[in-house]
Amino acid sequence: MYPMSRRLPAALAAVLLAAPAWSQFSAQEFGAEKKDPAAYTLDEKSVTIERVGPAVRPDAVMPPPPSSGGGGFGLPVLDQIINTGLKIWKIIADNKPVVDVNTQYATALPKGLTGWTDLAGWQPPAGDIYEFSAKNLYGVKVVDVRYEVLRTYGGSYNGTGRYLTAVTIQPLAVDVVWGYRFSMESSVPDSSIVNVGSSADPIAGMTAQVGWRISTVLKDSSGQSLYFLQGDGVMREVGGPFQAAQLARAKAAADAIPSTAAGKPANFD
Repeated sequence: MYPMSRRLPAALAAVLLAAPAWSQFSAQEFGAEKKDPAAYTLDEKSVTIERVGPAVRPDAVMPPPPSSGGGGFGLPVLDQIINTGLKIWKIIADNKPVVDVNTQYATALPKGLTGWTDLAGWQPPAGDIYEFSAKNLYGVKVVDVRYEVLRTYGGSYNGTGRYLTAVTIQPLAVDVVWGYRFSMESSVPDSSIVNVGSSADPIAGMTAQVGWRISTVLKDSSGQSLYFLQGDGVMREVGGPFQAAQLARAKAAADAIPSTAAGKPANFD
């Protein structure tokens, strides 16, 4: 019995360490959720993301410092577009904003550059504001988050091409009911960087993924939204719990873009 009793704490510790972080709730939260499960159970059908408008003062956001890794030296390869910034980064953790938009961002730049300052003609930073909301089984809103999709676009090399830098997500307001945990992160896979222009006049394209997670003692839910951004300033929602009208407008905008020598942007049906 004695050896077993000594092994039990170690085994229990291993289980606790293996448990996901979202399950580490307080004793008060465990008790409250046991007494009223519906209050602490997310209604996944209630999750919505709605565009509420452009940023009030997007020009107040300064472009970030140059990236140090452009992928080479000498002349850039204008139609080979790469992300020299981050591939994945946290936006909100445990109900608190954690992102630094000045250093945590993605880019879509020509291969061979030392940084975004090698390009000229950048437009003022632009932003679109979205509201993420979710309710419990009583229909009470338990998560209300506003965030901004930021980007700086239009940079060109000797007048050729249009590229992206400083693509990131900035939380503006985070309101989460007690007993819930909310987190959000952004990712830009290498495969999401494309040229939606031509070889002679490239236009950078990027799919930014914004993943979210809502957890309680009783339930753990997750999902993501997708945004397609271009170096000419075009941005549209292409996937996620958006209002149907938003996705319809985004699809119409995508369909309206003419074909180029390199083909037209992906079909998001």
